[in-house]
Amino acid sequence: MLSGTVWPAHPRPLPGEALSSWFIRCAHANGMKAQTFAVRNFGHQRQLWNRDIDRFAPDWLLQTMSEHTGTPLAQVKKMTALLFEGRLFQTKNPSGQLRWWLPLNMYHRTYRNFGIQYCPQCLAEDAIPYFRLGWRLAFYTFCPKHQIMLHDRCHHCQLPVAFHRVELGKANLFDAGDLNHCWSCNSLLSDAPKVSVNKWHKRPFTQWETLLKIVDRQFRDCGPFNKARLILWHQMCRLIVSENLAPDLQRYICNVVKQPVLELVKNRKAFEQRDISDRHYVLGLAAWISDACAERKLRTAIQKRKLPSNQVYRDLERDEKISLQLFWSLPASKRGGKSL
Repeated sequence: MLSGTVWPAHPRPLPGEALSSWFIRCAHANGMKAQTFAVRNFGHQRQLWNRDIDRFAPDWLLQTMSEHTGTPLAQVKKMTALLFEGRLFQTKNPSGQLRWWLPLNMYHRTYRNFGIQYCPQCLAEDAIPYFRLGWRLAFYTFCPKHQIMLHDRCHHCQLPVAFHRVELGKANLFDAGDLNHCWSCNSLLSDAPKVSVNKWHKRPFTQWETLLKIVDRQFRDCGPFNKARLILWHQMCRLIVSENLAPDLQRYICNVVKQPVLELVKNRKAFEQRDISDRHYVLGLAAWISDACAERKLRTAIQKRKLPSNQVYRDLERDEKISLQLFWSLPASKRGGKSL
């Protein structure tokens, strides 16, 4: 699908690639720095790096990427959070906290939150290192392919990953290299420690891993998708990290499943804004209490006064509450599914 409008170099999107990653690769393939490439195509009035383009890409960006690379617009849209709309969350609002989405917390083109994760082994094996859209999800804490933990920062300097800054402010740097380098210290992200996943309970971790594989396939051939279980999983994550809503829930689950009670910072910070180690720990506990036997486990927790019953539906939209209520009406044998 070539025409006179395509860029001289127009690399194809790689499997599961995020829009931001693809844009940087297109810029470098055309021999330009990301900022110069953006100005050439969009002018000074349309800024890219003061927004999270993986979450909310403006139409002019999507259209330009489609037209100048010969990539169908529908495919370009799937490189953003639009892929998850109606599956992981109801509506993709341009601002505010989005369920399961890792925020960047941008300030003058810098990131103050650790919103971009990566698997060091994936980057090491990539012929062309790139960042996956799935790595922007709060429950994507380990790699289902390599069975190792993801990282949410440079392993050397501990700063957030920001591959759009690899050549920013470096006037004499003309070869920016690939996206495997830290923008600050130039360390190889693929050199980060490879830490194996501790799957302390088979059923929830198997369902969790299946969900990650479904995300990697962009929901193709996934069969019925259990959105209600995802809603419940997220609700339990919120409650476990809350000091006011369910202060005893974490300790209760840990005592039942014989897991250590780790010190969590109890504050109003959204679950998605927490470090990957905290999120992974909480996700494991929440996955256990949200599995196919969730109704029995939740009822027991409520009877023991470890979980206020009115918090299970807290802050949910009307149709989400209905979805969760329908989930309870199913026989336990039909609540499991292949994924959470």
